[in-house]
Amino acid sequence: MMMLQKWISRVIADDGASLYRYKGVISVRGMDNKFIFQGVGMIFNGGFAEAKWKKGEKRESRFVFIGKNLDHEFYRAGFLACQEDKPLRFPVGTLVEANIGKWTKGKVIQQWDEGNAYRIELQDKKRTNVWAPIDVDAYVRPVSVEA
Repeated sequence: MMMLQKWISRVIADDGASLYRYKGVISVRGMDNKFIFQGVGMIFNGGFAEAKWKKGEKRESRFVFIGKNLDHEFYRAGFLACQEDKPLRFPVGTLVEANIGKWTKGKVIQQWDEGNAYRIELQDKKRTNVWAPIDVDAYVRPVSVEA
């Protein structure tokens, strides 16, 4: 749930001006109640509702975005990456490239650090630490052959 909250916060902060409306229902493992949220622009509201998943009801999470110039595949990949039931792609110690405005080489030094998928130590003089909030290529990717 922490990763989803961080991802939603990032989407709202970065793309809020392009988002007209968004809403969703999330199935959270171990919870009988539905997590329901909605928002307009940068205004977000969400929480566990009184509504419970019915016995036999398929528990699936759904997210809808309405806006302008939205990268649908980015949102889909980000949302799906928030499912915490899948193992992360890069074990601790793996060399990766982190997107810090430009692709920069680094090493995964921790998984699930403060709700972020990865903590990465950049290969710079300061050994700067950065975080990849979710496990998608937009934030962290394998080291490219050309790099």
